[in-house]
Amino acid sequence: MKTLAVLAALTITAKATSVRIEDVPERGIQPQVVVDAAGTAYLIYLKGEPMGCDVRYVRRPRGAHDWSAPITVNSEPATAVAMGTIRGAQLAIGQRGTLHVVWNGAMQHGGGGHGSPLFYTLLEPGMTKFAPQRNLLGETGALDGGASVAADDKGNVFIVWHGQQPDSAEGESARVVFVLKSADNGKTFDMPVVANADFAGTCACCSLRALAAPGGQLFTLYRAAHTLSDRDLTLLTSRDAGATFSRVMLDPWRTSTCPMSSAALLPTPKGIRAAWETDGKIRSALLDAESSQTEVAPDKAKHPTLAINARGETLVAWTIGTGWNRGGELGWSILDSTGRPSSERGTASGVPVWSYTAAYAEPDGNFAILR
Repeated sequence: MKTLAVLAALTITAKATSVRIEDVPERGIQPQVVVDAAGTAYLIYLKGEPMGCDVRYVRRPRGAHDWSAPITVNSEPATAVAMGTIRGAQLAIGQRGTLHVVWNGAMQHGGGGHGSPLFYTLLEPGMTKFAPQRNLLGETGALDGGASVAADDKGNVFIVWHGQQPDSAEGESARVVFVLKSADNGKTFDMPVVANADFAGTCACCSLRALAAPGGQLFTLYRAAHTLSDRDLTLLTSRDAGATFSRVMLDPWRTSTCPMSSAALLPTPKGIRAAWETDGKIRSALLDAESSQTEVAPDKAKHPTLAINARGETLVAWTIGTGWNRGGELGWSILDSTGRPSSERGTASGVPVWSYTAAYAEPDGNFAILR
């Protein structure tokens, strides 16, 4: 498959950094991309019917112009969900380059009376086929907003989602964040623990985002729903590899409507950078007490993504005007090495229905945005 045939003609250059806009292979949707230390980019995306689609996977080695031939991640056909935009697959690189993938399963593949399943699989180095998918939902239920996966080079893998405990009350105020840990690179998992036991209430149709950092740290962004109208962006932090958690509210948002929002986390030399949506605006900050929040996009913006290059510049990309069963545009802005917005920013059309963008830095320091 020749990737050059599907590259968008739009290339925007400003000063030393350029941003290239590229279509997802197979015109897939909801892309997720990670890059390893050698510069190889790994991409997953959804392909098929919104209520029952497949997770697809390609890779692009450093310096290559083409993505590899796509393969299907899920071992059971049409078991992923694209509808709603925030229930699709997420990807992480773990020990020895193992790829870990998690996604919300289609309702018809649930079983056990718990509703939608929570599927996980992995691709070990040297293998050409993902392991058979596993449903990790256990006795928890009411899976809704998209789950997340995080992994480190020590063999820790964390699956994070929100739902309801067995025999709990119904409704958003009873929803909690679950963390499921593997200490052997995804081969086996412990029982799930509740990360926000002291502060139940989670926005049902919002996704969350997890990131494992060196030193056993686990960061998770989620949108709380402690009351019907308090939907504050909240950070859960574990500094002991998922044994205990602390919680801090990052950005309040009073709305009684579920916003179907998502967030992004990115490791940088200066700390973990977050980006999120609040009331149609994209904001970003480093996750430390001294950093102030930066408003990156002012209106009708959703689904931020982050990438950083070797110069310390950070690309923030997002969608504009997307919604239920509606595509839209993408926007992007480059933060300089101090985290301040630069004059480099732009927009492009062509974000499909039920989709968003993904971004990564190329070896030359320029950025690519997948739509």
